[in-house]
Amino acid sequence: MSMAPIHVVLHPQRPPGVEAFLRSVPQIELHSPADEDGVVRALDAGAQVLATFIWKDAFLRPTLRWIAGMGAGIEQYPLAKLAEQEVALTTAAGVHAGCVAEHAFALMLALTRRVGEAVRHMGRHHWQALPGEELAGKKLAIVGLGRIGEEIAKRADNWGMQIMGVKRNPGGYRGCVTDVRSAAELPQACDWADILLLCAPAAPDKRWLVGEDELTRLGAGWIVNVGRGSLIDEPALVRALATGRLRGAGLDVTAVEPLPAQSPLWDMPNVVVTAHNAGDSPGYGPRWGALFQQNLAAFHGAGEWINRVAARAGATQ
Repeated sequence: MSMAPIHVVLHPQRPPGVEAFLRSVPQIELHSPADEDGVVRALDAGAQVLATFIWKDAFLRPTLRWIAGMGAGIEQYPLAKLAEQEVALTTAAGVHAGCVAEHAFALMLALTRRVGEAVRHMGRHHWQALPGEELAGKKLAIVGLGRIGEEIAKRADNWGMQIMGVKRNPGGYRGCVTDVRSAAELPQACDWADILLLCAPAAPDKRWLVGEDELTRLGAGWIVNVGRGSLIDEPALVRALATGRLRGAGLDVTAVEPLPAQSPLWDMPNVVVTAHNAGDSPGYGPRWGALFQQNLAAFHGAGEWINRVAARAGATQ
């Protein structure tokens, strides 16, 4: 006797290729609502699986049994409530590590080679040579040495950059960076660095890691954030950029998303902003899909979960 299909709800905001992959899976029946009210309706109609990277408390319906996360972060999810309702949560950690690393380099190059400024000149049909600087030899401090940070470090080493890592638990690190400091040494990393690159998850209390003191210590350097917008004290960042103390910022994430139209960051010539899309590429869907297939088997009791979050501890299995 054939097994009944699993009903899967896909959030209307999703990375490229995910919907096409899910439609190719014969063991599921896909629901792709146009809005979040439709997500709730599909769950109320009996769907057991939600594919999303956005969380709303209204999604925690009695039928929900598995959240197939499409992002690496977990700070948006109510872990204790998921544990109480016995809802499995998996993440996409590692799926977009290489893609985000390339995007981080795109932001670094846009700043150091002054590409962001040149694009603004294009809008005015203004021809002006803007001599940039080379990444080779620059001192790069990477805050967060998970899978994304490691991919950035590998590429930076090949570019001839000097690398320092900052990690919450440096004693357990096994990777290519030879100088790895604890989070308590972030101020010293800022003193040392030409470029401070953030790819860490948000702190549990959403408190920033980089504030006035860290930006002052970074001095005439650059900051790039492909982690979470909450990692930076944004008003302090705006002040440092406006005074010229900080040379530039490349931001794929901001404190409020979408970045409000009135934010001064939009109009600063030494800022490059992208819309939290560092992990998006045509390759995302197939890579996420391979992970989904393995976890779908686990959902049926036929294998081990990958990237499953221990709901109370917040640790992946």
